[in-house]
Amino acid sequence: MILKPLMKSRYIHQLEALDRRVSEHHPQKTRIENKLKNKLTGFRGEQALTFPLNLLPEPDYAIIHNPRLEDSNGNCFEIDVLLLTKYYILLLESKNWYGTLLFDEDKQVIRIGDTGIEEGLPNPVPQVKLQRYRLKKWLSQYNLPQIPILYFVVISFPSTIIKPMYQHRPIPEEVIHSNLLYHHIQRLNNQYKTPVVDKKGMNSLGEFIVQKHTEPDINVLKKFGVEKSELIRGVFCPSCESGPMTLNLGIWHCSLCNHYSKNAHLAALADHKLLIGDKITNREARDFLMVKSPDKTKRLLTRGDYRFIGNRSRRTYIL
Repeated sequence: MILKPLMKSRYIHQLEALDRRVSEHHPQKTRIENKLKNKLTGFRGEQALTFPLNLLPEPDYAIIHNPRLEDSNGNCFEIDVLLLTKYYILLLESKNWYGTLLFDEDKQVIRIGDTGIEEGLPNPVPQVKLQRYRLKKWLSQYNLPQIPILYFVVISFPSTIIKPMYQHRPIPEEVIHSNLLYHHIQRLNNQYKTPVVDKKGMNSLGEFIVQKHTEPDINVLKKFGVEKSELIRGVFCPSCESGPMTLNLGIWHCSLCNHYSKNAHLAALADHKLLIGDKITNREARDFLMVKSPDKTKRLLTRGDYRFIGNRSRRTYIL
């Protein structure tokens, strides 16, 4: 049973919007692109886990993707996948790494790619061990059942070669390929046969974890040093992604590919919400959508069925 499905995080959506709205010549463009690429790589690694997880009998497992929990000190920790059973909790740390990986037990990981260049990577084993420790403390914080907490580091590509850096230092047994995840879970099931909670308790614990999940509140403009005035304004074409589109008789038109759209402005307003904020006035909408007429802009905002506060010139729409 999937209690929290895998979806792109709000931060990824923010990065995608920022990448769309920042010029190729902006000094932060490369940094934005690299961060987005890194986040999307991680997301694809988590997607690789969905197939083996779907093989598990649904009533016996509660699956929570990307829970982000706040501890008693106000600090947050995030887990790629948390899998609940009546017998144990399993943490999955996904890595979308390719090439050859050299593990020095809990120390460094070196990746050798197609070019043969060595790249040092943070070892995910200490990372997931820390997550296990923090989750154990978090469960105690709410007087929740102390279920055994296990973990795997899952390498997405079955073709990725995993080797020990030194022959006398073995690869941690918790580091596995994604295509072996189902079999390793079955092995755990053979080891852990004494239930700590019943099925109702398992589901209640999972629902409580989902309830306590918090999305990070990130000001991406501030984080990447981008001024609001530097954002590319206008409505982008949903067909060819160029812009700005022009509005005529309530219909958006792309002069490049001749595409017409009635609701293309909704995506632009979604970018505004992700990058600037979820409140917008008619004047601000005119500026961002590049529409001169206040009446036309009002009709666009009304078409979006946005809730609003205030009246007339002081009206603010909630995106």
